[in-house]
Amino acid sequence: MTLRKWLPLFLLPAAALLAAVADDIEFSAVLVLPGKTSVRLALKSNGNAAWIPVGQTFDGYVVSAYDTKEETVVLTKNDVTIRVRLNTARVQEGKPPLDPAVAEQQKRAMLNNLRQIAAASDQFFLEHGTNHTTLAEIVGPDKYIKALNPVDGEDYSQLILIQGSPGFTVTTVNGVSVTYKP
Repeated sequence: MTLRKWLPLFLLPAAALLAAVADDIEFSAVLVLPGKTSVRLALKSNGNAAWIPVGQTFDGYVVSAYDTKEETVVLTKNDVTIRVRLNTARVQEGKPPLDPAVAEQQKRAMLNNLRQIAAASDQFFLEHGTNHTTLAEIVGPDKYIKALNPVDGEDYSQLILIQGSPGFTVTTVNGVSVTYKP
């Protein structure tokens, strides 16, 4: 038998593996904003889910592109590309832009949240003799910040709280970013 006849047999397991990976990744939503496209991906096997901007990584895969026409996300890992189709096959329009006065009010509230986090982190560092902490250690009914209320879906849990940090940035689901620099 020639190599040409055996080659498909060697490629079969890789193709089956790619199909299994594509079946484990669920593409459930897309958010297209001026200059930024993010996709909602989840792993069915363990429930991990996140909004991932195009160009960023999810479970080791780079989100290479979003194909509007085909409603697919293109994922690349180790020079292998897979396409995952939007599971609802329905794209909804994004929210209209916020009224500038409302957007400014939201930014002020987010900045206040970041100031509280910075102050609570500094107090934690002082009292515990450490140079890092987590949001879970400083936010809660019996902690430095009783409750932290997101303004527009921003995720504060991703902040890296290290003493001497140059600042913190959070971004709302509508793409509004706020940075606090101590």
